Amino acid sequence: MKIVFCKNSFAGPISGADEIAVAYATELKAAGHAPRLLLVQPPSDRDPLAERLRAANVPLDTLASTAVSSSLATARRVAIGAMRTFPLISDLILSHSRRVLFNLVQQYHEACCEYLRRNRPDVVHVLTPDPGAVMLIRAAHATGIPVIYQEVGIPFHPPGFEEVYERFVSVLPLCDEVAVLSPSLGQEFQRVVMPFSSTKVLPLISFDHNGVTTRPPSEIVTFGFAARLEHLKGPIRLLEAFRIAGQTSSNMELKLAGEGSQRQEFIDTSRRLGLQQKCHLTGVYRTLEERGNFMSSVDVFVLPSLTEGTPNAIIEAMAHGKPIIANAVGGVPDLVTEDVGILVPPNDSHALAAAMSRMSLDAQMRQRMGAAARLKYEQLFTPEAVMPVLLDFYEQLIDRHSANARSNNKRYRRRVELVHPWVSPSYHAAVDVVHGGQTQ
Repeated sequence: MKIVFCKNSFAGPISGADEIAVAYATELKAAGHAPRLLLVQPPSDRDPLAERLRAANVPLDTLASTAVSSSLATARRVAIGAMRTFPLISDLILSHSRRVLFNLVQQYHEACCEYLRRNRPDVVHVLTPDPGAVMLIRAAHATGIPVIYQEVGIPFHPPGFEEVYERFVSVLPLCDEVAVLSPSLGQEFQRVVMPFSSTKVLPLISFDHNGVTTRPPSEIVTFGFAARLEHLKGPIRLLEAFRIAGQTSSNMELKLAGEGSQRQEFIDTSRRLGLQQKCHLTGVYRTLEERGNFMSSVDVFVLPSLTEGTPNAIIEAMAHGKPIIANAVGGVPDLVTEDVGILVPPNDSHALAAAMSRMSLDAQMRQRMGAAARLKYEQLFTPEAVMPVLLDFYEQLIDRHSANARSNNKRYRRRVELVHPWVSPSYHAAVDVVHGGQTQ
């Protein structure tokens, strides 16, 4: 199969949508298919995701020139500076900047159509409602190629992105399928977005390069956080909970991977609270090896986000056998059940602190939940669990669009049960297999 994954650009380190697209593409390539990635804007030099694609021999194509991308990056820095200088009108500046970028991206419609006509993929797979999604979906529809839209978060979230979705939903009727990452996210999508009456669950793939990791015995319990250091991810709330928990549990430390607008505020607050010796900022991990090393170095993973889809970082921690503490938002409850970790209400520092204290004081609970987390990872997110669902998803869509062409090939059909827990146990997928030019 020839699949083109499409985004406007790579959003930077620890971007869930970027990771999903790269993971799907590299695994499809390993399975003998022909995936490509198409970005409107080219990535930066030595982008780690671009390097992973090159290592996997997956083509990465772009529509805009490097000069255009550099100009947009400069304009973004200017807009951010203006928002900081004039905070009272920052929302107006942000809204205007988004409209300018949206209108600029639409100018690549014909170039995208020409790209699709030249490469003739079987499916176009668009992820997230970023500025390029509207143009990419319209181009696929115009060239008669089946198009999938995959929502990797919560529609109309986070706050402030409403106008982005209002522009985006106009092209949803052009999509042949809409996919989400978990059952809860599917229910939310159906609740707030029309005209689709149903969505398909298409889980993300997370690679396990280190396996379950057990830290050497220590009196100190390390809580890990890996995300952008921004308000919606909750790093300051985590620091406040850490302070409260430290009043009853002194055997704790924090280790954070990430960068963002609240980095300096986090440093200043930790100093003001006298916690700087117990809080360690490691920067952004850029490779799978660095990610594995970070997860191996923590005992418990914490993500107090105010809004989430299906967080890659939680799944990566589960792959390493780490218990989880997280806010009960978005698709997180689909992952963090009571056997795997502790869910707390968003914006509740005391509940978060209580969960951290409980984890720090009970080594057996940490071990038990970590083992359950690893098992859930194996059931839900390994390539072995997800690839049959992904391939069947594509096959069914291609069948509907090219039944006549496919009927000219001699094939036989065998019944294969999809055993993924998020697919109905009674569901059986028909998988086409070429076999010696004869139908059996």
